[in-house]
Amino acid sequence: MLNTCHYLTVVLCAFVSLTCEESLPIYEQPQNVLAVNVSLVEQLADRIARPGRQVAHIVVVGENIHDEVFQDSVNIRGTMRIWWQRKPGRYRTIYLTEQNLVERNLVRNGKMLLIPGQQFTMDTYWNLKSDDSLYLPTEMNFARLTQRVCDYNIACSDPEVFVIEVSLNVFDRIGYVLAPPKEFTFIGRVCIDCGIGPVCPPPPGGCG
Repeated sequence: MLNTCHYLTVVLCAFVSLTCEESLPIYEQPQNVLAVNVSLVEQLADRIARPGRQVAHIVVVGENIHDEVFQDSVNIRGTMRIWWQRKPGRYRTIYLTEQNLVERNLVRNGKMLLIPGQQFTMDTYWNLKSDDSLYLPTEMNFARLTQRVCDYNIACSDPEVFVIEVSLNVFDRIGYVLAPPKEFTFIGRVCIDCGIGPVCPPPPGGCG
């Protein structure tokens, strides 16, 4: 009788265990959780970044495109590669970290939670220099300088097209996400005469 009871107990436990295993769904890593896009590229005004020291402001937006809340540990790192369409050999690599994250309060105890549709932004600036420290407006077309006046004592170059490519890691479980390439047009600006006008002051050594 004891052996029979023991046998029935073993069978019952095996049945319950099998039933429980069958009732639990297999966890699948969610796909297409995060989308990344370059949402803004703006050429800063002369009074903020004067001719000869121009700057572009670039904003990258990430969004939870999953239909559920997503939370995971974060390790924000990535690269932004900006290359000149007319001269592909001229490019700049900008490294993105958590310091570029605008909404840093989203990261708590090393984790970030995003509800469906929630966004975060990464903010950075480019000083128009290439990886080899060349100030790229010096290679733009300013031919017939005095015929290119676009503001008081300022001449403009031909419009030039640049392309931004971003690869960004935010959540550990997702890994790197690529943003669609973003084209933008930049116009070089240069002072025509040294020391004339509010945005063309003489350099420290004077005009010479």
